[in-house]
Amino acid sequence: MKERLDAAVADAAAFVERWPAKSLETIEPASLWALLRELADIRASRDEGKHWAILLTRTETENPALLDIRAWVDDRLPRLDDAIRHFELAWIALPDDRARSLAEDEAVARDRHYLLSVRRFLPFMLSPAEERALSARDASAGTAWQTLRDRTLGPLSVPFDDGAGEREWPLAELESAQRVHPDRDVRRRAQETRTALFEPVLPVIAHCYDSLVADRLAVDRLRGHDDPMEQTNLENRIDAGVVEALLTASEAHVEIAHRWFRRKAALLGLERLDAVDQGAAVVGGPLLRWDEARRLVVDMYAGVSPALGTEAERFFSENRIDAEPRRGKPSGAFCLWPSTRVPGFVCLNWTGQLGELAMLAHELGHGTNYALAARAQTDNSLRQGVAVAEVPSTFAQLLLVEHVTANDEDLGRALLARELDRAVVAAYMSVAFARFEQNAHALRAAGQSLTADRLNALCEAAVANVWGDEVSDELGCGRLYWASMPHFVHERFYTYAYAFAYLLAAGLLARSREPGFAERYERFLSAGGSASPEEKLAIVGVDLGDADIWTDGFSVLDGLVERIG
Repeated sequence: MKERLDAAVADAAAFVERWPAKSLETIEPASLWALLRELADIRASRDEGKHWAILLTRTETENPALLDIRAWVDDRLPRLDDAIRHFELAWIALPDDRARSLAEDEAVARDRHYLLSVRRFLPFMLSPAEERALSARDASAGTAWQTLRDRTLGPLSVPFDDGAGEREWPLAELESAQRVHPDRDVRRRAQETRTALFEPVLPVIAHCYDSLVADRLAVDRLRGHDDPMEQTNLENRIDAGVVEALLTASEAHVEIAHRWFRRKAALLGLERLDAVDQGAAVVGGPLLRWDEARRLVVDMYAGVSPALGTEAERFFSENRIDAEPRRGKPSGAFCLWPSTRVPGFVCLNWTGQLGELAMLAHELGHGTNYALAARAQTDNSLRQGVAVAEVPSTFAQLLLVEHVTANDEDLGRALLARELDRAVVAAYMSVAFARFEQNAHALRAAGQSLTADRLNALCEAAVANVWGDEVSDELGCGRLYWASMPHFVHERFYTYAYAFAYLLAAGLLARSREPGFAERYERFLSAGGSASPEEKLAIVGVDLGDADIWTDGFSVLDGLVERIG
């Protein structure tokens, strides 16, 4: 990989020399096609190097050799970014009629949307020299704080006894026990132990987040962004009004979450749900074996279309899933797809819990999406905004409930209850986390540092809006979400994508039974980043301009609560 990345750096420098900015003023479509092929190769090499470093350091945070690799990669990525930015700045500088005329030519049809959509950043672009400077400092201004956060949390472990004898528990396993252990006393003790484990490192985690927010705000001021969410909305290609309507709709329908909290408390035999009970199973079930999880998930995807079943199975057969919980491996799950040339990988921590089955289906939703898109798109048009990218993964979770229920009613009911827990997180908690980020950015913009105490208070207040009077928080779970979730540090305003995706994916459930859906859904997945969210969603019958777009999702969620009985 090092040799390949060094070769790509040399190619990127040659690309800049070969295609000076002024050459675009007279370039012909055939030459633009050749340029875009070179650019796609540079982009692929950049993403392959970046994802290689992420996979290594996110699966083993304590290995110094892997940290050296991350540093080595971080040193080279800005040089590849420079070449990409060199083209994009020159392209953005073209007059509108010239750019549109070139983009509409059939020679560059596969990258047409990329060429047109990149121009949306025109009002916020700086000079080429300033853009290069920002890119060069990213490893110290951004990546370094993210790495410090992961390195601080990754090695954390503590002696703990869940009733099977005391042993050393890594943080990821302790957090799993706090969420889903069937014994309420163990969940409570796990939360108390987790809080004690976090306490000494909270100032460091807070400083990482404070530094990142301060830097983001500074760059926003340079670019002329009035809203700290604007950059994310541009990357997602979603209008700010659509996003705010989504957040407001979630807050207006929070009673559905409250009904589930009340119903879950009754099923657990409690007068009132506590935060440590939110992830507890209301319907018991055995731990799942890995081979059983594989069968269930692959069969579910094959039920949508044979192509998706094949791609899901390949993750298993080609050993592209890291599922082992271990010291130095952070909690959480993710899927990375480096490029059209290199297949994707899934990382999660598998302990056999039912919720982890849904997580596996979710991440393979990303994986199967990219697998189809990688065959149809170039590396310039492979990636899409996070909000739309979360639709296939969320849809997979909902389909998994239907698939399992059809084959095993008891297991299906247990999974449905788990899905309701997940639905609350996606449709409501993710909105609360977006509000938390808005408040944190506003506080920092007003000149107040984001200390651990302030972040605790902001986070606690945000989630309390979802819990209302239905959930107590005796042990302070709500205060620590900001510290345990990587989303806030690695991407800003990432979480609203979960609400966007959940509500739209829920609306797809009824459409999935219509004739021809499988073919339309494969086209939707294969489109990757080659079309706008409006155009992509229209393939599966969703009108993003409809003011009532979220209604179907809330209706499905309401029906799931009724279904649990």
